[in-house]
Amino acid sequence: MKLYRVYSETGDTYLMAVDSKGNVDKIKTEANEFEIEYLGKGTRDNEYLFKVNGEIHHVFVDNGYVFVDNASVFKLERATELPTKEGESVEEMIKGREGEVISPLQGRVVSIRVKEGDAVNKGQPLLSIEAMKSETIISAPVAGVVEKILVKQGQGVKKGDTLVIIK
Repeated sequence: MKLYRVYSETGDTYLMAVDSKGNVDKIKTEANEFEIEYLGKGTRDNEYLFKVNGEIHHVFVDNGYVFVDNASVFKLERATELPTKEGESVEEMIKGREGEVISPLQGRVVSIRVKEGDAVNKGQPLLSIEAMKSETIISAPVAGVVEKILVKQGQGVKKGDTLVIIK
């Protein structure tokens, strides 16, 4: 089983646990489960057929965009494999990462509004990142206690860097 953090072009991040057996992948996200079987190439270039939870879907890939059944369109910017612990359940893998605060953009940390040990509410501002003379406030994705702050004021960060861990 592997755990991935997937980044969309809109800046959203998702956690996915993937278990592969042959040509069937079982994928679990925070909210859904999918059983995906690769059936083969479609009739067009860059078209593939998949069975998702028992339903056949046509998937077409063009310039990094993914079209599902000529309707749903999305673009994944990148996926990063995350380390996992032996014997850890899928729920534990995903739950353990939901308090990680990830940078949605490249920039410079201009202010940190919390310290380690502070209790925070979901949506509470944690820090600010400046990029191209514009300041972006990064808020807590979950309520909890700030366990670790991984950046310092003035530090440069890249999109996808872990900034803060909340437990």
